[in-house]
Amino acid sequence: MAVGTYAVPVDDPALAQDDPAFLTAMLEALPGGAFLLDALGTIRFATAAAAELVDREPAELIGESVLGFVDEDTAWTYATAVAMASDYPERAAGPMRITVVTAGGEHRTADLWAYNRLEDPVLGGIVCLLTPASTAMGLGEALQALANGAALEVVATKVARAMAGHPVVAEAAVVSIGASGARRLDDGDGWLPDETGPWFEVAERGVRIVCETVDELTPSLAAAARARGRSTVWVEPVGSGPPPARGALVVWRERPGRPSPNQLNALHQAAAILALVWDRHDSLV
Repeated sequence: MAVGTYAVPVDDPALAQDDPAFLTAMLEALPGGAFLLDALGTIRFATAAAAELVDREPAELIGESVLGFVDEDTAWTYATAVAMASDYPERAAGPMRITVVTAGGEHRTADLWAYNRLEDPVLGGIVCLLTPASTAMGLGEALQALANGAALEVVATKVARAMAGHPVVAEAAVVSIGASGARRLDDGDGWLPDETGPWFEVAERGVRIVCETVDELTPSLAAAARARGRSTVWVEPVGSGPPPARGALVVWRERPGRPSPNQLNALHQAAAILALVWDRHDSLV
């Protein structure tokens, strides 16, 4: 049978549209945090997942301005999303990259979607969904920085941080490999050991190296990786010409295994962005 716009199995009365337990479970099972804003950006409703993202309880968010939970650099994104949602009823705005600030001052990145339901007699607000940060959005920011003429180090940092998003979900570093050794280019917080690693071989041969487990590394490097909670490393060469490559994108993950097609696509895109900015940088030197 159909209840409103919800399809409900007739043989399972527990899944009723007006069952508070079912609706609560559905909201909390969303792959992200959901909340409702009024036209001024005041929070009227928040799921536990949305509140958890900023290390608060849902009740603490009600009545607060959403701008109080984002950093200064991305506050405009919320304002833009609300404005876009207000201007385009019945349409979703997003995704937009934002950085939320927890109660303890920690900065966390997420992707924002907004949907205008101001005219809805029940909701009467703008429905927002915060989903885990995606690699695609992070690489989009790196491309924008590249187009705006940002320095090599700035673009490298954005590419490295993009790897933390889905589907890659890793900590990464961008390194330049030359006669004098390896030099880190990004200003991110991804791990790059002092010990020589497979990134030198990647740069020399110009081919990707995938270590399904860190056991394939030298014993000392493998031990250091495990101590940091890393189980695998993928290294992507960066360069627009024949080997040796200019450098490498080093990606460490918590889970062992080979990259999926989606993850490989993200690595290809990241390397291409880095090659472009590297070419421009070299032409200016």
